[in-house]
Amino acid sequence: MAQDPYIPAGAGGLSVPIADRSELSIFPRLSSYSQIVAKLQWEPMAIDLAPDAEAWSGLADEHRRRLTTLLAGFRVAEDSVAEHLTPFADRAEHVDTMMMWIFFLQRRDEDRHARFFDRVAAEVLRLPGDTPAERREAAREHVPAGFLELFEERLPAVAAELAAGSTGILDGVRLYHMVLEGAVFTAGQRALLGELADGALPGVRKGVENVERDERWHVGFGVRCLTEAGDPDALLDDVLARATDAAGAWGDVVPADTREYAVNLCRRRLTIAGLGDALPAA
Repeated sequence: MAQDPYIPAGAGGLSVPIADRSELSIFPRLSSYSQIVAKLQWEPMAIDLAPDAEAWSGLADEHRRRLTTLLAGFRVAEDSVAEHLTPFADRAEHVDTMMMWIFFLQRRDEDRHARFFDRVAAEVLRLPGDTPAERREAAREHVPAGFLELFEERLPAVAAELAAGSTGILDGVRLYHMVLEGAVFTAGQRALLGELADGALPGVRKGVENVERDERWHVGFGVRCLTEAGDPDALLDDVLARATDAAGAWGDVVPADTREYAVNLCRRRLTIAGLGDALPAA
């Protein structure tokens, strides 16, 4: 069997026979995520973006502005998370074999997302640049400064702390899974799908729907990590406060009710996992 480029040779998650993983894993129930991942594979290069590219210039100016900000934001953010996930997996190796393996699988998802949004940037938005790096730089011009701070300063800082061993994996999970994916990505995806509901950009919509499915299991994995570790309730108010602040980083392209939905969904996930107080019905 060919070596998966996202899983280092000898990584415990692949080198240990499946029958033995439950003996090594502190969190054996995380193994269910490997089955989820197997069902969610998709190829970003197979999505037809030609109709989207043809329709783009005919969209109303304000509609196109909102879509540009959202799509450029994901172009920057997905590249960043794909780049900075390796220290999460390396740190998880000291906690749980299965957790480490799933982080590598998640990085594979994020790389796929980055390739999809780079295609959108090149073929639909027609951002300048002959390389992904040049298009990412062009995308930055369309994204609010607060959004860039999250993915180009805060996430790399936590990744560096994980690599240095100066912070624990649960600190990384709270930021990455609950704040960035659970709030920022959820809010952005919901806003994007709302903008794409008219069917004018079918390829982009299909890709975003695929990305959203991937992100659901990512967040679920993060919640399970916190649950299995018995993460103390005292930290949840801080997580939700950071999630509320971070969801606002999109600026006016994500409505207030969409931001609120994303944060409340984060709270509900934690509540269902037994990590927080119940949320009153909306």
